[in-house]
Amino acid sequence: MENLINILVGLALLGSLVWLAWKIVKAAMNRSDEPAALGLKWLITLVLVGFWVFALRGLLSSGPGVVIMVPISVFIGFILGILWTPTLVKTLVSPLTSVFDGGNIEAEPVPFYAIAEAKRKRGLYDVSIAEVRKQLAKFPHDMQGHLMLAELFAEDQGDVDGAVECLEQFYAEHELGAVNGAFVLNRLADLQLKFKKNPQQARAYVQRIHSDFHDTDQADKALQRIAHLQDDDFLVTRQDEKKFEVKKSNLKLGLMDHSEMVQAPVNDPDAKAHELVTHLEQHPNDTDAREQLAWMYAKHYGKIDWAIDQLKELTHMEHQSVSQIARWYHQMADIYCRFSGSSEAAKFALEEFIERFPQSGHSERARTRLKRLKLEAKTSKKSQSDETGSFPSKMD
Repeated sequence: MENLINILVGLALLGSLVWLAWKIVKAAMNRSDEPAALGLKWLITLVLVGFWVFALRGLLSSGPGVVIMVPISVFIGFILGILWTPTLVKTLVSPLTSVFDGGNIEAEPVPFYAIAEAKRKRGLYDVSIAEVRKQLAKFPHDMQGHLMLAELFAEDQGDVDGAVECLEQFYAEHELGAVNGAFVLNRLADLQLKFKKNPQQARAYVQRIHSDFHDTDQADKALQRIAHLQDDDFLVTRQDEKKFEVKKSNLKLGLMDHSEMVQAPVNDPDAKAHELVTHLEQHPNDTDAREQLAWMYAKHYGKIDWAIDQLKELTHMEHQSVSQIARWYHQMADIYCRFSGSSEAAKFALEEFIERFPQSGHSERARTRLKRLKLEAKTSKKSQSDETGSFPSKMD
């Protein structure tokens, strides 16, 4: 019974060693550039080791056999050294060389559009489209290929409907996420403006960004763009090729009376301010317009508190980057220093930003600026202008 147990344990150990050896050999052959040659090396090694073990058992039983076994062992070791030295050296050095050549890691397959681009530059648009379709057959989820295909349709073949269909199908069939989805929908909006002169449909595509990716940065940016997609006539004419008319100069300019000379247009700050207020009532999330209004309050009307309120509202809007918020806080400090000379108020604004974002790199910039605020307030304080306008009421 004891012998049977010993035999079973021995067989289990032998089977484990054989299995482990097979796994090691298989993994090595999968990584090898020449698996057939590596397999031959292993076969020769097994034969030589088997012969050495068999000879060891037979020769060690006799006295002279020990002397004969020494040259046999040296010969077999010499053969194994010739077989395995290149492989062992390569294995030991590969961690260092793989830093430069990438090692045995296979490159991830990616679409190849160079041929399509070359054909397009030569005016072979049909061939270029065929090349793009060939790559998309292998990589159906590649957004670059679908965008290139839509561009070929719209710009090179004049098939705007085909371009729109291409992008709409891609958007409908793939889960693109907020960033890529917004990019595709914005491209569709651009096609409607540039080629079909259809601002209403362009606005519909941008509105889809807000509805499909609600509560994201892209949704907030979509609201910003919608706020600037209002004037249909302006949007249509903006896409047309601009023409610059060169007027004939007056040859008697030096003899003209001063009142007859062409005067530079005068900007009306009151009209601009009313325009911004009206615009923000309809689109309260338009950060560009609110920022312009803040500076108009400070610069043209001397309403520092009104200006700061507008900038504070910007800093508490959702989905704004830290860098953007930092810029608005620095603008608060600029307004305090330039128009009121209050370095303490500017200091309070920058300290509020540092308190909100203590780990941000922008906080270091704010701390650096805190050290020179008093000097800024002294050198950049603006004198009160005699042309300060009057604005009837602050925007709610």
